[in-house]
Amino acid sequence: MIRLRSALARTRGDDGAALATVLGLSLVMLVLIAIGASITVSGIRKSSTDTAWNGALAAAYAGVDEYKSRLADDPDYIKYGNPAAPFTVASGSASTVSLPTASLNPAFGVTAGGTWASVPGAGNRSQFRYEVDNTTYARTGVLRLRSTGKVGDVTRSIVANVKQQGFIDFVYYTDYEVIDPQWDTDCDPGYEWAGDRGSGCESILFTDDDVLDGPVHSNDTMRVCRSQFLQAVTTLKPTAPYYDNNGCGSATFGDGITGGVSVQMPTTNAAMREEAVCTYTGPTQIVFNAGGTMTVVSPWTRNTLARGGASCGAVGTGTGQLGNPGGATVAVPDHDLIFVQDVPPRSDTTNPNRPNGTSSTVTPPTNVTCTTGSSGGWRLTSGSATVRYPLSSESEAEYSSSTTPAYDCDRGDVFVRGAMNGALTIAATTIYVTGDIAYQNTSSNVLGLVGQSAVWVWNPMNGSSPMNPNGTGNRRIDAAIISVAHSFQVQNHDRGGRRGILTVNGSIAQKFRGVVGTGSGSSTSNGYEKKYVYDQRFISMAPPKFLSPIATVFRVSQYSTVATAFNPDGSPR
Repeated sequence: MIRLRSALARTRGDDGAALATVLGLSLVMLVLIAIGASITVSGIRKSSTDTAWNGALAAAYAGVDEYKSRLADDPDYIKYGNPAAPFTVASGSASTVSLPTASLNPAFGVTAGGTWASVPGAGNRSQFRYEVDNTTYARTGVLRLRSTGKVGDVTRSIVANVKQQGFIDFVYYTDYEVIDPQWDTDCDPGYEWAGDRGSGCESILFTDDDVLDGPVHSNDTMRVCRSQFLQAVTTLKPTAPYYDNNGCGSATFGDGITGGVSVQMPTTNAAMREEAVCTYTGPTQIVFNAGGTMTVVSPWTRNTLARGGASCGAVGTGTGQLGNPGGATVAVPDHDLIFVQDVPPRSDTTNPNRPNGTSSTVTPPTNVTCTTGSSGGWRLTSGSATVRYPLSSESEAEYSSSTTPAYDCDRGDVFVRGAMNGALTIAATTIYVTGDIAYQNTSSNVLGLVGQSAVWVWNPMNGSSPMNPNGTGNRRIDAAIISVAHSFQVQNHDRGGRRGILTVNGSIAQKFRGVVGTGSGSSTSNGYEKKYVYDQRFISMAPPKFLSPIATVFRVSQYSTVATAFNPDGSPR
């Protein structure tokens, strides 16, 4: 009996322990289920937040793309923005932008409850607005855009540097790979790959010694002979092979070569005159000085048409004036443009640079002597000082003619060289680079040279003897160069022996292929070998007020995420 009670007691005790265990396990399971449910809800919330976070950033990028599309339709859209936008005010652009009146843009909203633009296809679930900073566009070719995207209760902002694509995207650009038909009169130019080139045209060869370090583009078929192209090459030729190796070996294409890409040259640089801070008339010599000044000789100039209080040099023939051989020394215009124009006709009675003379005869300025014909030119003399082109014993230049002389007394030519310290573009009828042009600061200095006609590397000769007083060996040019209607080439490239290396640090664009040297086969016996090195800064900037292609395309050179500019309700942060 005692054993039975003891057994029953043990049984009842085990039942209580089992019940406690079951209850404990049940409580643990309930806690785990609750934790699991909490984690699931938290995960759903986090997933939703992550989606909105990423979506808001995508909407900000969509805003940049939408703004670029507006610029593509109308390049003048850079002048539009909301003057009250915080980013615009902070950058100093409030006075240089205005809201469009013809077609309102909801992306210019800046206030709580204000407008947002919708991402196409997303309805109102994904929206953006943007603010414009165009303060440096004229100086650098770069516009800054702060774009804010919104999805639900999440907003995010980015800043994009928007740059116009142009000729400075290439270290070398040519429309036609033939000698300029102005000099090769038997040539009827056309693209070789299209079969519309005349039989009298002569293509120019890239030789073994040529090195091009930068993006290259030609609308024509390039002839290359073991040349080195260290970066990407594009051409308008639609089918492979995209170049002609001339039967002399394969070229090196570091980043390959592709076809079907077109970049078209404008027909004139005349519109640049309207943006010039200084305008000089007739043949003009500019020498850059290391201290950030330039010495200008421009005897035909009667009015520099200076803008914005710019110091362009005093008119007159006295010491320190434009009409004196010693020239006028002034500061290099800051991030601006100089234009050198032809001497206007006497019939242009409203032009402040109208020359003296009669109805049928132009009288040269004081101390200026003009000569005509293929060997003609101009000379400015005061006392023992003289500035003259051609030089005293200079032989007639190759390609010079009575109708198109190398040096014309009343043409808007600029003769430029020196130690460049500033940011400037020079546009002229013809440009002669008379010596080295070297940046004093390769981070901040920049120069653009835009010739309507040829851009010549000045190379005067006495017979077959080089006579450049500024140096007859290797040449260096730091600049972005464009010859709108003709070529970038070396004067008298067919005589004087092998001269060395022509180094261009920047970019070159030309209508027709210019010759810099001649020789037998792939070797150079006269003139220069090429060493063209791309200025990598041109990826994200341009010389001031530089010339652009006919078709305008904008791209983003840099993105960066920044602190969010607006709250979801539209109020600025």
